[in-house]
Amino acid sequence: MQIGGFHPASFNNYPGKVAAVVFTQGCNFCCPFCHNAGLIGFDPSSNFSEQDILARLAQRRGKLTGVVISGGEPTLQRDLLSFCRCLGEMGFAVKIDTNGSMPEMLVELIAAKVVDYIAMDLKAPLSKYDRLAGVATDTKAIRRSASLISESGLPHHFRTTAVESLLSCQDLADIRKLIPAGSSYIVQQFRPVVSL
Repeated sequence: MQIGGFHPASFNNYPGKVAAVVFTQGCNFCCPFCHNAGLIGFDPSSNFSEQDILARLAQRRGKLTGVVISGGEPTLQRDLLSFCRCLGEMGFAVKIDTNGSMPEMLVELIAAKVVDYIAMDLKAPLSKYDRLAGVATDTKAIRRSASLISESGLPHHFRTTAVESLLSCQDLADIRKLIPAGSSYIVQQFRPVVSL
C-alpha cells in the first residue's frame, strides 16, 4: 500500500464509529477543488510504512472501532483487498472512500466481504464530469460503481462537494437523479483548507 497520511482518531469520518483514517497516495482524478491535492501524485519520500500503520492500529484496539481508507483514491492500490482483510482480522470495521472510477476493485472488495461501509463521491452531472474530475472520465464506470454500492447490502452513502463557482443548483438537482433509490446522499460545502 502506498500510504501518504494517517490520522489516529476521527469522530466524523465513519458514521457511528471512532475511526483512524489511512490516506492512500495517488489519484486518477485531478479535481480543481481537491481537499487532499498533496496525495494526487506518488511521492515515495512521504510514504508511511504499511507495517508501521498496522502496528499503530494494533496499539489502538479497544479505543477505535473502525478504520477509514481514503485518499487519493484507495481503489488504485493493488493490495487494497489484503490490507482490508488485515484490518478486519484485527477487529476493525472498514470503510472505503472512493471516487467510483474503479468498479472492478469494488466488485472484489464486496465479494470478499472485507469492507463494512462505502462512501462514494459524485462529482458532477455526467455531462460535466470531465471538468469537475479534472480528467476525461468513464461515466459508465461511475454509474456501475453507484449501482454496485447501492446493491451491495452494505451501509453506504453518496456525497457531493458543492463548489459554488463550479456547480449550480440545477447541477445539484441533476446529480440527485444519479442517486440510486434507497441510498443516502450528502451535499457538503467546499472548504478551502488543505488537510494534507
